[in-house]
Amino acid sequence: MNSAPIEGVGIVGATGPMGRGLAARLGVAGIPTLLGSRQPERAVEAGLAIQEQLGASSGLVQGASNAEAAAYGDLVLFTVPYEPGLPLISQLEERLQGRILVSTAAPMEFRGGLAYPIRPEPGSAAQELAAVCPGAQVVGAFHTVSAAALGHLEVALDEDVIVTSDHPAAKELVVRLIGRLAGLQPVDGGGLVNAGFSEGLTPFLIRLNRLHHTNTGIRITGL
Repeated sequence: MNSAPIEGVGIVGATGPMGRGLAARLGVAGIPTLLGSRQPERAVEAGLAIQEQLGASSGLVQGASNAEAAAYGDLVLFTVPYEPGLPLISQLEERLQGRILVSTAAPMEFRGGLAYPIRPEPGSAAQELAAVCPGAQVVGAFHTVSAAALGHLEVALDEDVIVTSDHPAAKELVVRLIGRLAGLQPVDGGGLVNAGFSEGLTPFLIRLNRLHHTNTGIRITGL
């Protein structure tokens, strides 16, 4: 596997729980991270708060606009929830040409307080993202990792992360990135056609979390 360092990661929609949690873990790993938001001042505030939490010895975490984050570093994490995500991607399409774009969204709805999966027409949120932004190299990942657990650095992670993509080099870079985050083990999940299966695990894990009052993850055995 390529062992070249990861020079930086941009996060679009970074002021939500998933974006902030991933930024904190990237900072612990010493990876420079640029947080993006529709309101750059919110991203700047989040970056300062995370950097203060991490201390000076960690990777540099800063805030900016979504457009700046989309063009930053070796890859882009797209941490916007499913429904508002597609319009935003359309606005950033030019910035994302040729970029590695990691889809973390899991389409779902809540009925009677319970989470239910939604299956987009293309098959998954990641496939829909690839259709809306065909110039990007889309990778699906982080669907089963608890945003709450990510954001609390005192919580030790110990789980697998399924990675799907039709672009081998892009998938390999995301696998390397996950391998840098303590407690997370990447698992090659095949092509993007399989992203719907990993996305569908999210609402089930939310139900488990509610049932057991915890933050669950997954482990793939036998590989």
